Amino acid sequence: MSLVRIERNEKVAELVLDREDKLNAFNDALFEDYESALHELGDDSSVSVIIVRGAGRAFSVGWDVARPEPSANGDAPAHRTAHEDWLRLREHIRAFTAVFDLPKPVVAGVHGYCMGGATLIPACADLAVVGEDTKIGWPVLPIGGGMLGPVAMSHLGPKKAKELSYTAGSHISGAEAAFRGWANYAVPADEVLDKTREVAREVSKTPLDMLEIKKRAANDVLIRQGFRETLDACAGWDALIHTAEGNRRMAAKLGELGISAARTWYAEGGSLAF
Repeated sequence: MSLVRIERNEKVAELVLDREDKLNAFNDALFEDYESALHELGDDSSVSVIIVRGAGRAFSVGWDVARPEPSANGDAPAHRTAHEDWLRLREHIRAFTAVFDLPKPVVAGVHGYCMGGATLIPACADLAVVGEDTKIGWPVLPIGGGMLGPVAMSHLGPKKAKELSYTAGSHISGAEAAFRGWANYAVPADEVLDKTREVAREVSKTPLDMLEIKKRAANDVLIRQGFRETLDACAGWDALIHTAEGNRRMAAKLGELGISAARTWYAEGGSLAF
């Protein structure tokens, strides 16, 4: 069964992340289904605008975080080499940021929670509508961290992006996201879908060939400003930080306690003993 579904209304198609029992957290299957559906819609000449949204209570909480897998002998968590990690991260970043390279406009409808790697989807979409109380956040433990901050600088500015990156569990509300330019509109939570559809419908009135040229022209400016290079560099920085001793300790604590208890341990200052 696919973990995404597609809904069509004239020239607007909605790609819905449909793993709501896990708050639309991305595992390998969701990555595969999401990319396949996105490219299917990108190639469909009957579709002018694509909405990406999540089913249930959240847009997406990002990566499906689980305790680290044990090694072959079961004695300790398995570790990827830096090169293996870089290759893995490149694939994930390609999926999260694919909306940027899609030839037609993408509107992200963001409600509930938008966390971790999932923040890259609306950040790279053409337009975004968020709930005023939507929580747009960074991982609750400082594990990884070479991609969200650099991408956020384009929308939030370096000072705010660094604050969010340096502080585990940090977040901004949908209202602040719209104020800072990360989103186009912030509306009450129960109006997100209607507003997203309204925006997409208005955009779809422009002929598709013109929309594609407009998107290429706008993205060309972003590429010249270094946005594409930022996306390409993210996997390297994230793979590098995964080799840091501090990251290894955090990953070990996550493996020992699980996400809920590790979050409490960190909030109470447990990492200060390192």
